[in-house]
Amino acid sequence: MRLTEHVHKRLKARVRSGDFAVDATGGNGHDSLLLAELVGACGRVCSIDIQAAAIGATRKRLREADCLKQVQLIEENHATALATLAEAAPRATAIVFNLGYLPGSDKAVQTDTANTLTALDASAALLAPDGLLAVTAYRGHSGGQLESEAVAQWMHKKEAAGWILECHDPGFRERHPPPVLWLISPPAPGD
Repeated sequence: MRLTEHVHKRLKARVRSGDFAVDATGGNGHDSLLLAELVGACGRVCSIDIQAAAIGATRKRLREADCLKQVQLIEENHATALATLAEAAPRATAIVFNLGYLPGSDKAVQTDTANTLTALDASAALLAPDGLLAVTAYRGHSGGQLESEAVAQWMHKKEAAGWILECHDPGFRERHPPPVLWLISPPAPGD
């Protein structure tokens, strides 16, 4: 099973009508659309991306599926946007990241380690007690491996603090390194 399919399967099992969810790296809108369909008309999704082209692609995909009304599109760095959401938004049932760059766009515009770690910290504060944080890191671009290693360290610190971690890593290969997926949830109340 592809990592994106695995994430979508887990989101379908967790997210319900009326929930609040976040696509922290909107990209071409695939995760935003799935989340919008899952939360339904009475739920809410925030889709964040720093690139206008990504916001435009996501808006188009959502409009075509008649799901635009329940999604707030935010053109901003995910670290800044998530910090703001963590202060004001309801707790999120799911938060999804795809780290790297927008497929088919300028590869120089990509997520970076410092902003990603700040965004993950904000996500941990925003996540509901029964929530799911899904992070896929694409390692095959400049800076991708370093960002992936930093995310792995962040994940293992959370795991040491009682969070439930699942990692899908097909292993690193020099040529064409595959992406890695982390799924993490807060500890159960009382643990």
